[in-house]
Amino acid sequence: MSGNGSGSEDDDGQPELSAYVSDQGESASENGEDEGPELLETPTKARQRTRIDHDKEATPSKQKDRENFPNIILDAADGYFDQHVTKPTLSANSISDLPVLTPQDYVTCIKQAEIYHKSSRETLIKLHETLFPQWAFELSQGFNLVLYGVGSKRELVLSFAEEYLYDTTVLVVNGYNPSTTIREVLASSAAILLNDPNVKIPKAIPDVLSLIMNTHEPGPFPYANYRPKLVLLIHNIDGEVFRNDRSQSALSRLASHNQVSLVATVDHINAPLLWDSAKLSALKFIWHDATTFASYTAETSFFDPLALRGGSGRLNLNGRTGPGHAGIRYVLESLTSNARGLYRVLISHQLQAVEDAKGETQEGRNDNSSRHGMEFKTLYQRCSEEFIVTNELNFRTMLTEFYEHEMLQSTKDLVGTEIIYAPFDPEVLERLLEDDILNE
Repeated sequence: MSGNGSGSEDDDGQPELSAYVSDQGESASENGEDEGPELLETPTKARQRTRIDHDKEATPSKQKDRENFPNIILDAADGYFDQHVTKPTLSANSISDLPVLTPQDYVTCIKQAEIYHKSSRETLIKLHETLFPQWAFELSQGFNLVLYGVGSKRELVLSFAEEYLYDTTVLVVNGYNPSTTIREVLASSAAILLNDPNVKIPKAIPDVLSLIMNTHEPGPFPYANYRPKLVLLIHNIDGEVFRNDRSQSALSRLASHNQVSLVATVDHINAPLLWDSAKLSALKFIWHDATTFASYTAETSFFDPLALRGGSGRLNLNGRTGPGHAGIRYVLESLTSNARGLYRVLISHQLQAVEDAKGETQEGRNDNSSRHGMEFKTLYQRCSEEFIVTNELNFRTMLTEFYEHEMLQSTKDLVGTEIIYAPFDPEVLERLLEDDILNE
């Protein structure tokens, strides 16, 4: 330890510190500042000063690298407020902006899709057919099958049933058919399992299920020579008609019968959300990837493929075809319940006006002109009475959403009164009222 205060001969960091203090003192003297006792900086301030000095002395290449450095992602409460600092940009797209697809173009696209990669799709189907013995074995062990993947699996499943399920009764259910009901499925299953024409099938679903479950055969499960009385083959068990808890509960209970086997297909990506742990325990599913890339010709035969855009067949004021039933329903699902209530009030009034015009000509009955519409003030008053809107500003905001998607149009009569109406055929409006979407 030396008594020299300059510390010039030391090899630790002291000479550099002395030089830094000396340089600071000389710069202060040159600037004409009074030399007073220096205040010691805290470590935090020293690090901040060092960081600032480094930023000033950074080369352009380092600055560029720093700009390309990924942003820091905050978590917890800081992350929430950081992500909600700015409002998200709303899309200005609407269904009415979709390109018009004519029936001729649709048929042409379907025919071309059947030609492309035909040999590859046939090879893929043959690969799935090699798994038929495995599927039959899993059914013989009391499990049920569910097939998923891209493409229609209808022909593949029917081929499996013809080759391996020929010695038992197979009940084919088209879940993609909107007219299919769970009661029809249960009634047909009960008739096959009971095999007694004198037994009357009850109408209530719980009673039918009780009648079916009472036919449970006692004793251990005959795994060795298992031949069920009924194989339930459901195309699209995730179809719209079965997307409710009542239907899935009934199917899971029916599948738990020891004389019933289930083979089902799914196509919706969220199909597993239909079943909770209790239903899955009763269903005893084994999942198989059955991607075929086949066209959904049969599954979409019950729906209008042109309904999303221009399904109504009526031109609007701009000379374009408005959205069809599927497009209207898609928009209504994205709106609030109050907005749907406003639309319900309007189309109910419009259908009543068409009904009152029955005595007129058929052309006048199908005309969705302003005389079948509703006055602006009358519609606002009706919505206020049903507590759908609270003020006129809120009312106009809801109308703007429908105007953008061309689901509403307005005009003025001879005296200048604003009339609002839906530019669709009465059949389209009646289907909308029958849907549950407007009553939710």
